[in-house]
Amino acid sequence: MPQTCIPKSVLSSASCKENPAGLSNHLFVVPLDTNHITKMVVNDEKNQYDITPAGGAEAALKGYRIDFKGQTGNYKSEDNGTGKGWKGIGTGRVEMSEDEMAHTSRILHNSDQNIYFLPTGKVVESKKEYIVIGNDSGEAEWGVTADTGTNRSDDHGQTFTVTCPYQVYPITKWYGTIEQEDAVSVSSRV
Repeated sequence: MPQTCIPKSVLSSASCKENPAGLSNHLFVVPLDTNHITKMVVNDEKNQYDITPAGGAEAALKGYRIDFKGQTGNYKSEDNGTGKGWKGIGTGRVEMSEDEMAHTSRILHNSDQNIYFLPTGKVVESKKEYIVIGNDSGEAEWGVTADTGTNRSDDHGQTFTVTCPYQVYPITKWYGTIEQEDAVSVSSRV
C-alpha cells in the first residue's frame, strides 16, 4: 500500500500550542514561472507543497503583496467528492489603495498562472507558515467585487476571492520566506 494511502491518527493532545483562527492582513501573489518557482510538488507525507524558489532552496520566493483589512481574511475549502480533492477559496477586503487594487485585479483576473499565499501568522521551525491557494497547473482564479458603501462610516472597498478548483489537501501549506517583488530598496530611495 502506498504511503499516501495510510491515514494518521489525529490526536488533540499532539500539540499544546495555541491555534487561533483567522489569517494575517496580507497575501502574496507569486507568478507560476521559472523566474519565480523552479519546482513545485505535492508532499505526500504532509499537507504541504515543496517549492523551490528561483535562486535555490534557501532563497526567498518573490511575490506581489496585497494588504487587506484586518479580520477580513478567510480561507475555506469545499470537498469535490471522493478521490477528487478539494476546492480552495481565499477572501479578503481591500479598503485602502483602491485604485491600485483595481489595476492589479484587472491583471490578476486575466491571468491564471499565479499561486497565492496567505500567511497564518505562525512560525514553524523558524519558517513562516502560509496557506496556499493554487496548484502547479495554475488553476487559481482571481475575482473582485467592489462596494462604495452608503454612509461615510460604512465598510467599503474591494473584496477579492481567490479560487482553486483542485487541491490535494483541504488545507495546503508552505513554509518559508516571501519577499515583495517590487519593494523599493533603501539604496534606491537615497
